[in-house]
Amino acid sequence: MTVLVAYAPAPEGREALTEGIKEAHLRKSDLLIVNVGRGHHDLDAQELRELEGQLTDAGLALTIESSILADPGDAVIQIAQDRSAEMIVIGLRHRSMVGKLILGSTVQRILLDATCPVLAVRSDKL
Repeated sequence: MTVLVAYAPAPEGREALTEGIKEAHLRKSDLLIVNVGRGHHDLDAQELRELEGQLTDAGLALTIESSILADPGDAVIQIAQDRSAEMIVIGLRHRSMVGKLILGSTVQRILLDATCPVLAVRSDKL
C-alpha cells in the first residue's frame, strides 16, 4: 500500500511530507511524493537532495511521480487512483474568503474527488 503526499516546496508541502512520513511508518506503507508546486513536473536539484535526505533519515526511499495533467488536483487524484493509494496527505495554506472564491482550491478538489481518505495538515509556520 502507498501513502501519497501532495508536495510543494513551501511550508505547507513540507508539513504534508512530515505527516506523510509518520503515516507511512504507522501503516507500514510506501511513500509516494507527487509534486504539485508551480511547474509541477520537476523539483530543483537542491529540493530533491533535501527530500532524499529527509526520507533516508526516516528509512524510506524517495519515489516521485508526476502527471502530464496541468491541474495539480487532477494529477494527485489520478495518480492516487492508479497507485491504489490508501491515503493522500495534503498541506493547507491560509487564504482569505475572497481568495478562496476567486482562485478555487486544489485542496478542495482533492477533498471532494479523492477515492481514498485524505489527511489535510496545516503548517504552524503560516
